[in-house]
Amino acid sequence: MLNSCAGRSLRVRFANGLLAITAIVVTYLGAEAAFLFVGLRYVPLRLHADLPEDIRVFAQSSKLGVVPRDPVVLLGDSYAQGYGDWLLETDPNRNGPFHSGHIIQTLSGRDVVTLGQSGAGSAEGMAALPAIAYARTKHAWYLRLPWPHVAVVYFYEGNDLNNNTEFLERRVEKSEAATDLVDRIDRAIAAYPAALFVDTDSWQHFPLLRFSYRMARRLYIELTAATATEASGPNDAASVALSDSPNVVAVAGQTVQLPANLQSPALELTRPEVERAVLVFERSLVFLRQLLPGTPVLVAYLPSPLSSYRLLGPEVSIQRYMMDRATRYPAQRVAEYSYAICLLIRAATISEGAGFLDLRPAIRAASARDVLHGPRDFKHFNGKGMEALGQAVAERVNRPLEQESCSQNAN
Repeated sequence: MLNSCAGRSLRVRFANGLLAITAIVVTYLGAEAAFLFVGLRYVPLRLHADLPEDIRVFAQSSKLGVVPRDPVVLLGDSYAQGYGDWLLETDPNRNGPFHSGHIIQTLSGRDVVTLGQSGAGSAEGMAALPAIAYARTKHAWYLRLPWPHVAVVYFYEGNDLNNNTEFLERRVEKSEAATDLVDRIDRAIAAYPAALFVDTDSWQHFPLLRFSYRMARRLYIELTAATATEASGPNDAASVALSDSPNVVAVAGQTVQLPANLQSPALELTRPEVERAVLVFERSLVFLRQLLPGTPVLVAYLPSPLSSYRLLGPEVSIQRYMMDRATRYPAQRVAEYSYAICLLIRAATISEGAGFLDLRPAIRAASARDVLHGPRDFKHFNGKGMEALGQAVAERVNRPLEQESCSQNAN
């Protein structure tokens, strides 16, 4: 009798335990589904960095739902990603608008997503990052990035060529023969996605779990780092900022002083260095066209801050990327280099059957009325600059293959 009662009690406890486990699993799967179908769209901006890279694009708010439909896909560096004062001023506890993609969505009515990433040159922004994004989406059961309506490449004259020069130095194999440079660049670009890709395997199907883990890990690191800082005491080391004369420009009939050391149209690079860096752009565009066959590609040429305004001083102060180069150059060289680089990028774009948009006239027209950069981040557009950029691109997303000329009156 006692054995019978004990057996029934054990079975009851086992059944209750199984029921509890089932309830937990069902609740968790329901939470995963809710996060997948709805919640991703409402992750606040301050937590976007905690989202796994393969699902971060689906949290972007420049589209109607979680999964975009027939989207405009932006490619490039921090300009495509949306850095700038508008982002700095946006409520971090919400997922509100902050960059050109939101302007394009509003004006065109199309979903817009960006695969842009700060620090990306042509090989990353046009080849590796989109290749990784579309490789990941093949294995997802719901969060699949659809084929683009149009791919818009933001080519930024401010540092893309410098990044491409670094790619040549670090990734492209050295050779005594100059005739095989194209082949060596192609091999380096083809190998680049695999070098950056991190396979999440079956864990990619549990975005909420991965998101929660990354948040917990970040909080732990921040807490332990804060404790270590307190224990070590204050750090008296001072960083020495580059000092130089400000850059003087005209805005709305007024003389305005912009900071020194602004990004320029690669004034520090020689002509042969520029041409080799443009070749990286061209071969990256070849890779992109093969990755997205049949997708129209529009290359939008973005001016650097120094190319965006009417310069008043005889010289400009630039941000240099090579420590053995000068930081001051004659102001007239800004227009000369900007136009020369625009011609090279346009020629490479047309050779691969893509559309071309010179954004310098639109930006210069807007800068005649307002300062389009800063006041906190002078490397990127503020809200007014993003509005001018987004409006110019929105007007072309339904005519992506038109090929404008480079304006000679951009400065």
